[in-house]
Amino acid sequence: MHANAHRTRRSDGTTPRAPHPSLPAERLAAFSDAVVAIAITLLAIPLIDLVPDALEDGDSAVEVVTHHAASISSFLLSFVVIWRIWTVHHEVFPRTGEVSGRVAQINVLWLVCIVALPFPVEMISSYGAEPFVLAIYVAVLFASSIALAAMALILRRTGTRDTTPSRGTVEQVLGNATCLTVAFLLVLAAPQLGFWPLALLLVDGPALALARRLAPRKPGGDA
Repeated sequence: MHANAHRTRRSDGTTPRAPHPSLPAERLAAFSDAVVAIAITLLAIPLIDLVPDALEDGDSAVEVVTHHAASISSFLLSFVVIWRIWTVHHEVFPRTGEVSGRVAQINVLWLVCIVALPFPVEMISSYGAEPFVLAIYVAVLFASSIALAAMALILRRTGTRDTTPSRGTVEQVLGNATCLTVAFLLVLAAPQLGFWPLALLLVDGPALALARRLAPRKPGGDA
């Protein structure tokens, strides 16, 4: 007989669905760390290729830097942005033992955004901060922040107090997503601002810290 025949049936004759598979949070975080490391490496590869190309063109060492300032700047900016997003991602899972299949699937979407980031970075190196290129770049970051916020909210809603992201972590994730949402809208509405809207990522932490200091403390609130 098939294994399905041995499943317990409900009173209405239907077979209950098998529980969604879970995954240890440590394995998910470790895999994500590896993918982020690869993405950062991919960002640096075009810079390494600049040196032999410059030698063939007869450029001096100084001209390697001055003639490719846009490529170097986009790399540095993207490195900082990925680092910022990764630190927020890393704070979501420390207290979680296992994650559901849904969270794992959303994490795959987050990883897709991180791995895809070198593509718009290379476009910026080639085309500069054109409105379309800039919109793609910030859109990838915006999508990654939305995926991360979704994971944090699902974990917060489905777990217990001791195994879910802390309230402060969720606030940080939502603050990061809010800043990138505003940055994305600014890039679409005022592309002449260039990369400056991404500076909002530097103020979400201090803004949340100030809001916590000003907010009245509730007895027994989640730390």
